[in-house]
Amino acid sequence: MNLIDQTRAHFESYLKRSVLAHIPSEIIRLEEMVGYHFGWNKAVEVPGKRLRPLFILLSFGAFGGDPEKILAPAAAIETLHNYTLVHDDIEDDGETRHGQPALWRKYGMPLAINVGDYLASLSHTLMSETDHSFEEQTRVKAISAFQQASLDVIKGQQLDMSYETFPELPLEDYLEMIRLKTSRLFAASLRISAILSGQSDEFVARMDALGEKLGIGFQIQDDYLGIWGNKDKTGKSVSTDLMTRKKAYPALLGITRSSRFAEIWRKDSLLTLQDLEELKTELELAGIREETLNLSGKYYQETRDELLEFLPSMDRHSGAFLGLVDIMFAPSVQA
Repeated sequence: MNLIDQTRAHFESYLKRSVLAHIPSEIIRLEEMVGYHFGWNKAVEVPGKRLRPLFILLSFGAFGGDPEKILAPAAAIETLHNYTLVHDDIEDDGETRHGQPALWRKYGMPLAINVGDYLASLSHTLMSETDHSFEEQTRVKAISAFQQASLDVIKGQQLDMSYETFPELPLEDYLEMIRLKTSRLFAASLRISAILSGQSDEFVARMDALGEKLGIGFQIQDDYLGIWGNKDKTGKSVSTDLMTRKKAYPALLGITRSSRFAEIWRKDSLLTLQDLEELKTELELAGIREETLNLSGKYYQETRDELLEFLPSMDRHSGAFLGLVDIMFAPSVQA
């Protein structure tokens, strides 16, 4: 088993133990629903990759620290991320998550909202349990970075939902929205790791910027997979973005470059399966499928090159850190 798989397995055990230990037994079915969402009640077809906590743990090791010391912040980031997934599935009508019905489809929307609220609260509790062997000022900086990331994600989701009512959306506004909604958790993961490992303010800022680049590229890849991905491999609903007319990167380009795409997109009636196929065809004829894939690949290559420039040394943790970037962008690199 390689270091990435070892770290993931060790973290998964810690995450499950830590999350379940905090669940109040008097809240009916909460443990069942949390376990279902995380995939702990059965072997899900496509389990979560745990990318964000792995970035914290492996980068901390690459910076010379012992990853065992920052399991609590890693669990906090993953729990916060899963709160956003629960709510995002509701807000975007996402039917599946990790190869099974999304939490709201399984238990109903009201209970799923409540579980998401619980996970948001729990994430801050977990972050407060950051190892007290760190200097207090360092702990405060890390916790502050986590709190800011939590707020940024909420800002991004608010923009995402608000933009649904906009007839048009400039591409730069979309990129700012995904910077907040998606990339700030990746940025926070690397920022927290750099802070807790005692890096300089300049280095912390560089890692933060790198995390943003990772997140934006990852979201553009996700936009690609939302239209052209393999549901059996991703575990996510495919074509939901088109069916709900979500303003994702390919669609925003399609509206400006294909009059036929824009015409179908702006129909007052619900889209049919034939409409969906024609929308995909128009995107491909306009070169948008290839452009989206290439842009995601560009973010991947730039991030990888930048990491090679300033990683302190190329030890096993640094190699695993780079390998995680490769895994993150594997769907677009291999497409």
